[in-house]
Amino acid sequence: MLRKLLGIAFAATFLPVTASAASFNSATIRRIIDGREVFIDRREATVDDTADRGQELSTGSSRAEVLFDRRALGFLGNNSLIRLGDDCFRLDRGQVLINGPKNTCLGTKVLGIRGTTYVLSVKDDGSYELAVLSGEATVGDAVETPENENTPDILSMYPTLNPVVGFGSSAWGSNSSGESLGEAAGLILGDASVFVPLSQSMGNNLLYSYSTASSNFDGAWGASTELGYKWFNPDNRSISSLLVGYDGWDGAGCFQSQLALGGLWQQGRWQFGVTGGIPLDQCANNLGFAIGQVGIPLADVGDQSITLSLSPYVLRGIGDSYGGGRVGLNVPIGDQVTLSTYGQYDELLDTVVGGQISYRFATNSGFVNDPNRRPQRPSSPLPWQASEFNTGRPMQIALNRSRGTTPTQPRTNTTPIANTNFNNLINEADTIVRLKAGEEATFSSDGVLLSQGMMSQERFSQLIIETMSGQNLLPESNVINLIYQQLYGLPDRTLLSILGSDWLIAARTPYPRLRGANNLVVPNNKLPNEEDRVEEPEEDIVDVDEPELEPESIELTYVCRANGGNPDFPYFTGGTTGGTLSDAIRFQTTSRSEASCSGRGAGSEGLEPTSPQFLS
Repeated sequence: MLRKLLGIAFAATFLPVTASAASFNSATIRRIIDGREVFIDRREATVDDTADRGQELSTGSSRAEVLFDRRALGFLGNNSLIRLGDDCFRLDRGQVLINGPKNTCLGTKVLGIRGTTYVLSVKDDGSYELAVLSGEATVGDAVETPENENTPDILSMYPTLNPVVGFGSSAWGSNSSGESLGEAAGLILGDASVFVPLSQSMGNNLLYSYSTASSNFDGAWGASTELGYKWFNPDNRSISSLLVGYDGWDGAGCFQSQLALGGLWQQGRWQFGVTGGIPLDQCANNLGFAIGQVGIPLADVGDQSITLSLSPYVLRGIGDSYGGGRVGLNVPIGDQVTLSTYGQYDELLDTVVGGQISYRFATNSGFVNDPNRRPQRPSSPLPWQASEFNTGRPMQIALNRSRGTTPTQPRTNTTPIANTNFNNLINEADTIVRLKAGEEATFSSDGVLLSQGMMSQERFSQLIIETMSGQNLLPESNVINLIYQQLYGLPDRTLLSILGSDWLIAARTPYPRLRGANNLVVPNNKLPNEEDRVEEPEEDIVDVDEPELEPESIELTYVCRANGGNPDFPYFTGGTTGGTLSDAIRFQTTSRSEASCSGRGAGSEGLEPTSPQFLS
């Protein structure tokens, strides 16, 4: 007995001893989908109910999201059952995905993790299937685990967005009243923008501010700002956003300003949105508008899509409404450059065409700040500073290096393994199975390795769809996306939406509100002229009681004018509505008594009776 004790003491001195599995006290239900069949000790449970050590947590036809002591998240599949223990939990049936330092018992073995998301399944014969989606997992009699006091709150590990600065140029022009680049304006502007995330919650809610400024550096300038809120719905993987903002720009003789409101709903990269502008100024040429948008993804470019937008709209100005339509094309070139172009037509502005090129970059070395992406530590040229030797123990001997086992990682707090002997401690390295991201293995019901290998692309994709569809985003969803790309190439649209790639892109991309597209004004040549009102007293000059007899050889010119009604449309123009004096049709006669305006109406609807008004 004395020799055995001495042997154990000797081994404890010279061998790197692994930490005991992290204990968990509770598992709290955070979300239930596909019904309500979630149970704690066979009693129906609801959201926020908690299972403690020694209890069972199971599902029927439903699936559940579970929070383990705020240190790990689990997605429990349907018809699954786990039992909580002191050092780990056991999966008795079904399937579970774990993100975070939550250990599992496989028979007599322990599954430990290191920065890991893994999927564990129980087959009908009691054997286990283990697949690692990110990080590294080990299976053995005793395995490495992170220290409890250093384990962060898993809910604080979601990726966040960094502030984004943008620069670019936009151009637009209008063919008002058939004139090339008419009075409706045409400008080439330099643009600058700043996007600032204000509040981010659980990886799927974002409050942001977005401000822009533009100028042609020759007197024309404008600025806008907005406050927006976006959120991700895991049930159908849709993205919704709302905004309220202000636009202001310098117009000819008057500063234009408007209140902007809008909303957008996206799913599968299809977009359905509406925005509106309400004038806040007293400018005579201001325009209010309401515009809808349907965005159609045409072709994928990396993890984004070329989008065709169809947008009917209504303009409101100078006492009337005008309908029109816009067609646009948005082309992303990588994550930083975007090209867009559009064309529109309506009865007020005629044809408007425009476009923009923009370059955006993050202020913190990347658009996404992901705490789960751990930088690789450089290997030390000095053996006593290398990780396999730096375990915190005063004296160490590296044993069994010839067997090809992976060295232990550095740690400070270790717990001796009890109820064993010196030979078992030396041979323990032979029993540890290590799996890295992209690998899967099969174990017997006692935890003995049966097979191990790399997952196929189809298998990796299948696990993501089976375990993560309809669930909230994981803290490591973005890392899993990056690992997939390293192993197999770019995921398809379905996987990108499940893993939150579409969300991270849409969240940092504000709703487009270009000056040339939405901040237009009434063309000067369509505003009522002041001189039209001055000529109104001409009727008083005519002496109706004593008409003069004009020689038949003199031609008189007259127009047809309404005596009352809408003052903006008093003259007969030959169209469906009246107009100003400059638009009125001229008639000739040789006698005032023969002048007639019968059937020549004016007013906003062309129904107001008119009478002759002589011009010469």
